[in-house]
Amino acid sequence: MSTWSILLLTGISIYLGVCVFFYYYQESFLFHPRETSAAYVYDFDHPFVEKIYETPYEGNIHTLHFKAEESKGVVFYLHGNAGSLRDWGWIYQEFIPLHYDVFLLDYRSYGKSSGALSEANMHSDVASIYQELLKEYRAENIVVWGRSIGTGMATQLAAKQPCKALVLESPYYSIQDVARKMAPIFPLSILLKYQLKNFEFLPKVSAPIYIIHGDNDQVIPFASGKKLADVVGEKARFFEVKGGQHNDLSQFAEFGEMKGELF
Repeated sequence: MSTWSILLLTGISIYLGVCVFFYYYQESFLFHPRETSAAYVYDFDHPFVEKIYETPYEGNIHTLHFKAEESKGVVFYLHGNAGSLRDWGWIYQEFIPLHYDVFLLDYRSYGKSSGALSEANMHSDVASIYQELLKEYRAENIVVWGRSIGTGMATQLAAKQPCKALVLESPYYSIQDVARKMAPIFPLSILLKYQLKNFEFLPKVSAPIYIIHGDNDQVIPFASGKKLADVVGEKARFFEVKGGQHNDLSQFAEFGEMKGELF
C-alpha cells in the first residue's frame, strides 16, 4: 500500500472517529448544566415560590416564581445553556420593578431538575409548564422570553400557544446554522440530535416579536440572529446592539428601549 493510500485511510479514520465522538458526546458541547442539591436554599433578596413539577415521563422540572406588587403579568423566562436557577434566578431584577412577575424553570439535568435531556423533552416540559401558568395568568399577560439556547423552546412554544409577546435574546437561525460555522466539513444534518429550527417556527408566531442581538457576539454569531429576524421581516422588531456580546446586552440602551416598548 502506498504512502498516499495510508495517509488517506488514516485521514478517513480520523474523520469518522471525530463524527462518532461528536454524535455521542454532543450534549457536553451544547449544554453546561450546574447541578444543585435538593436541599439547597436560595438566597434571593425578593420573595419567591419554589415548586417542582412531575413530568409524564421519568424526571421532574424545578421552578422559581417571583411576584411583583400590582402585577401586570408574568415573564416566562427560558434561560441559556449554562448554569442553573442559582445563576439565572437573579434575572427577576430586570422585571419586578416593571410590575411583572417572573417564572423560570431549569431544564432536565439542570439545578434541581432531573431526567434525561433531549430536544423532545425540553419542548414538552416547557409546553407542560406553560399550561400550568395559564391556570394563573391570561395568555395576553404572558411574555415568553428566550435567552440563547432557550430561544429554541421559546419560539416553538409561542408558535403553538397565544401570548402577549415573544422576546428572543441572542437567538440563532438553527443549531445547525451555528454549528456549521465551527465545523463546516462535518455532516451536521445527520450528526446533530438537537435541531432547534427557530426559522421554521418563528413565522407561525402570531404575537408581537422582539429580537435583540449584539454584533460582537462570540457565542452565537450575529449573522445567525439577523438571518432569523429576516425570516419574518417587519413582523419582528429587531434591535442590533453595536459592540454587544453574548452576555452583556442588558447593559446597553437598546435593551432598555426594547423593555420600554414591551412593558
